[in-house]
Order: sequence, then structure tokens, then C-alpha cells
Amino acid sequence: MDSRYRYPALYFVFFAAFSGFAAFRNVLLEEMGMSGVEMGIVGMVMIIAGVVVQPLWGFVADYTRSPARVLVVAATVSALALLSYPLGASLSGDAFLLITAGTALFAVGRAPIVPLSNALVLREGFDYGYARSFGSTSFGIAVLAIGFLLAYTTTLLVVYLYIAGMVVFVALALTIPDDEESILEGGLGTQALGLLARRQFQVVLVAAFLLGFVSRSGDAFFSVYMRAVGLGDGYTGAAWAAKTVAETVVFLAVGRTALSYGSLVSVGGLGFAAGYAGLAVFPTLGSVLLANVGLGVGLALLFFALVNLAHDCAPDGLHSTAQTLLTSVGVGAGGALGHIAAGWLVDAVGVQSMFAYLAAASVILALVGIAVHAVADSRAPTAA
Repeated sequence: MDSRYRYPALYFVFFAAFSGFAAFRNVLLEEMGMSGVEMGIVGMVMIIAGVVVQPLWGFVADYTRSPARVLVVAATVSALALLSYPLGASLSGDAFLLITAGTALFAVGRAPIVPLSNALVLREGFDYGYARSFGSTSFGIAVLAIGFLLAYTTTLLVVYLYIAGMVVFVALALTIPDDEESILEGGLGTQALGLLARRQFQVVLVAAFLLGFVSRSGDAFFSVYMRAVGLGDGYTGAAWAAKTVAETVVFLAVGRTALSYGSLVSVGGLGFAAGYAGLAVFPTLGSVLLANVGLGVGLALLFFALVNLAHDCAPDGLHSTAQTLLTSVGVGAGGALGHIAAGWLVDAVGVQSMFAYLAAASVILALVGIAVHAVADSRAPTAA
């Protein structure tokens, strides 16, 4: 396959496959009888497992210069691990431990897929925003369709669709050549420690941590929120679609703006704050759709800025490691804490009020954009 289509196709297939599981995982767990705390623990385990193994996947990809082969192994592991969900649903007793273990293994496999895809795209000089927009498009289309299909079929559909999608993903990854041009000066471990010691990269990780905290926790409980306010699964898909349409538009347009990366982080944080405040205060269909547009804009701006900044901070030959550190130490660690905090808040104050707290955290993320601009901005996004 021509490389102009191969990399966008990777995002398209993965996000289409993952969309249903991301949007309706907690609905599936709720149907299995789990409490908000148990759902939060499962989400935390999923994130922590990714945090632990992502840098290892990145090291292996940089050491072997074969990130595509790593993607093949990772996608296969993640697909097989999700078979624990239909098995758990078939049990007459408590499936919490089985689902938690299966989710952990799933997370180990899924962890490197997006960061290594990011590294491959930027390594080849492709426009990250353009390639990533295909993922947002497919996510929106798929989650909209799945939301309506769940009215007529089992929620386990999201598991089977992910497994089928990974078969296609593996076939695409097998067509990607190895990296034979990058030259890493010095030992891999030494260079990775040096990257972590750079103040610029540390500021990027702080912003990524807060992004993970506010985005992953909100995503995990959004379907629960929609049922709680009486809107249901069909409108859940519509809301996710509105969010991903906004992501797509921003990913396609942001590379043409003159805003600095730090400014993009600040505007993105405000997008999250506005979106979550809308969910907390106005639980009507129109307001929910509008709130998700704000969340989509924020997500696209933040990921565009942080992925490009991580690439800029990394020495040649360490780009896979940089992207996995961004998504593990940064987004992943923040998401793990966010899952636990959100699960506790759901039980303590209710899922609707939880979003007010996430709005406040998003304002802090917007303020961190000032530090990103002062310390880590190496160039405007139009130069990426």
C-alpha cells in the first residue's frame, strides 16, 4: 500500500475498532453488576498497565528499529485479551477479577499502538494532524453506528468489533518497512534518561498528565452520565460523533494556524473546561452535543501540540520512546489517577456533579499552557 494511505489507514482502523469499547465499556461493566468504584478500579488497572509497559514497548521499537513489528505483536495481544469479557459475562458468579486481569492484559497490548503510530507518522515527515484526523472520523462514525446497534443487540458487540478490527490493523502494519535511517548517538537508556531530565520535556509531561486526568476520566463515565440524565445509548453515539467531527476539523486545520504550541494547550484546556461545565449544568441533548464539540476541539488542540513537542524534544533514533513516555508517564498516569478520582466522585456526588470537578481541573490545564509557551515551545505549529 502507498505510504500516503497506509498511515491514515492505521488510525482509521484502530480508532474505528476501539470506539465502541472506549464509549461503552462501563455500560458493559454496569450490566455485569459492577459498582462505580469497581468500574473505576478496572479503568485504573487498564491505565496503569499501559503506563508500566509503554516505555518498554518504545525501547524495543527503537532498539530493533522495527516499530511496525511491535505493533503487530501488540495488536494481537490486545485482541486475544478482550475474550475475557464474553467469558466473564457467561459466568454465573462475580467476574470482577477475571475482567480486571483481562483488561490489564488488553492494556498491555493496546498501550503502544497510538504512540508508535504517531512516531511512524512523524518519522516519515507526514502531517500528524492530517493522518490523525482519519482516526477521529472513523471513531465518530463507528461509535454513532454502535450506539444505535446496541438497542438491538448485546453490548458485547463492542468486544467483537475490536477483535475484527485488529485483524485488519495487523495486515496493514505488516506492510510498513523497518527504520534503517535513524542513528542514535549513545546508549538507549542514557538517552532516555537525558530526555526525561530535560526541562522542556518535563513541562510537556505535566501538561500531558493533566490531559490524561481530565479526558480519560470524562470519557470513561460519559455513557453512564447519558443514562443517568435519561438520554440513553443512541444519543451517546450521537454525542461522541459530534465530538469526533470537531476533532477532525481541528486536526485538519490546526497545522495552518500561527498559534504557538503553548497557546494551543491553553485554548485546548479551556475547551475541556467549557465542555465539562456544560455537562454539569445543562443535561439536555442540545447542550450535551455542544459540550462535546468543545471537548473535541480541546482534545485535538492538546494532542497536536503535545505529540509534536515530544517529537521535537527527542534525539534522532529515540522518537518511539519519546511518544511512549508522553502517553505513559504523561497521559496514562494522569488517566489512572483520573479514573480513581472520577469513580469515587460518581459514588460520592453523582456522575453529573463529577463533571463540575473535571471542569475545574481543566482550567488548571489551561494555565499550564503558559508554562509550555515559556519553556517548551520550540516553534509554531505551522513549522511542524
